[in-house]
Amino acid sequence: MQFKQQKGIALITILVMVALATIIAATIAKRQNLTNENTAFLKRQSQALFYAKSAEAFYSELLAQDTETSKEADYLQETWAKPMPAFPVEDGYVSGTLEDESGKFNLNSLVDKEGKPNPQAQAYFSKLLVRVGLPAEIVEAVIDWEDPDKDTLGAMGAEDSYYQGLPNPYLAANRKFMSVDELKLVRGFENEKYDLIAPYISALPDIATKININTAPAMVLAAMDETLDPNAIQTALNARQEKMEYFANVNDLMKMPPFDTLVAESFAVKSKDALFDVKSNYFQAKIEVMLSERKRQFTSHLVRNDQGQVYIYARSLAPF
Repeated sequence: MQFKQQKGIALITILVMVALATIIAATIAKRQNLTNENTAFLKRQSQALFYAKSAEAFYSELLAQDTETSKEADYLQETWAKPMPAFPVEDGYVSGTLEDESGKFNLNSLVDKEGKPNPQAQAYFSKLLVRVGLPAEIVEAVIDWEDPDKDTLGAMGAEDSYYQGLPNPYLAANRKFMSVDELKLVRGFENEKYDLIAPYISALPDIATKININTAPAMVLAAMDETLDPNAIQTALNARQEKMEYFANVNDLMKMPPFDTLVAESFAVKSKDALFDVKSNYFQAKIEVMLSERKRQFTSHLVRNDQGQVYIYARSLAPF
């Protein structure tokens, strides 16, 4: 009887050991599988970033060559403005587009180097706000977000006291905008209100920028004067683009209908040389990399100096 009991205990012990060994082996296999997946993910991520940087180099070269071949103006019929077709790479492809940020209104132009409001930029942005369906007065909150002081500008201005009273309090930046998305935090641009103005604004590191009339959306140009019809402007711009025409100078725009109806005393005409240009220095590359049926998106911000040298001054790994 005792022999049978010992034999039974030994069998149970063996079964327990086998079960433990199986559990340990399964755990090791699972962890190894997770490690392999993580390693593969990091490898794909690094590979995708490498391909994205290669696309950056491609766009940088395009812009540098454009300086040599077309010094007088930048316009949408040029090679740099055409989408990059999907370029095949191992297990995927790379594609992208290059957008002109100089054709939009630069939020950072609202405040000068001394931290004071720029009257011309403020007046123009106010008109652009009205064009998209927002109150002109909320430009005051944008200026307060940028200027270094704590004084509220006008009835719609907002400083720390306003933002600290929100359900999720925060402080005003009191510096230049780092990205256009930051405008979502400013009073008057909550939720869908931001979406109305987003296509027409940029946040460039240089405050002394001008709007390129060759690449500016019709709505941005319509902010010159309340009498201008954005649809008429778009029709006129489409006709010029179909003929491969572009503006060699700002006066060319002012001679074209419907801009030729503006009176000389209007704000836009008097200040056109201070606000507009036909060349661009700032661009945004939206790059898409597909690897192993997984899509990754990168946004690169490029600046081109007067000598034609191109630099990457910011990157984002967030989806478009």
